Amino acid sequence: IAETPTQSCSPCTGGVSAQAGWVQQSPGQLWVLPGDTAKFSCHISEYRSYVDWYKEKLDGSLERIYRSAHLSSPRGKYSGRNITGKNFFLAISPAQREDSGVYYCSYFNIPLEFGSGTRLVVSSATEPQLFILVPIGAEEPGQPPATFPLLCHLHDIPAGWDTVRWQPGGDVTPMMAAAVDEHGVLSAWSITWVSAEHW
Repeated sequence: IAETPTQSCSPCTGGVSAQAGWVQQSPGQLWVLPGDTAKFSCHISEYRSYVDWYKEKLDGSLERIYRSAHLSSPRGKYSGRNITGKNFFLAISPAQREDSGVYYCSYFNIPLEFGSGTRLVVSSATEPQLFILVPIGAEEPGQPPATFPLLCHLHDIPAGWDTVRWQPGGDVTPMMAAAVDEHGVLSAWSITWVSAEHW
């Protein structure tokens, strides 16, 4: 099957369609070092000769990057295969920082069926950069609030970081709003509330 040109589409919903078909992707998240190989798996509910792989762009639209079929040829750093008619894979080698992002597997149906996505992070970071921020308005004049919000911005997050421990106090809060920027760097936020007496 001939490879098709790279295409873009308007924002499509990631996740399983309300129709009978479904797409399962694994892993949900993957960290690799620059220069290593990133490999994603896709399992679909119906037999197909190929699946298409998309990368989410910064504006939320999806760009088609590769088609995994029985006789797919490598295309640049991308390669893939139809293993059983229901099981497919995509490999990116060598993976670089700009390859970080969310990838979706899709097969043709009416409507198109999409998986829930795999987040790829290509990084050699061992610790994130941390920045403590006070939201605007937290210190407005007048009656002081009982608690103040503090935001921790984590930049260039390595594997294994999913919570933040605040000192003093030892509170543990989850990371949220994780996103990959235009440079392929993963960042996220975490929030805690500090009582006025400890402000």
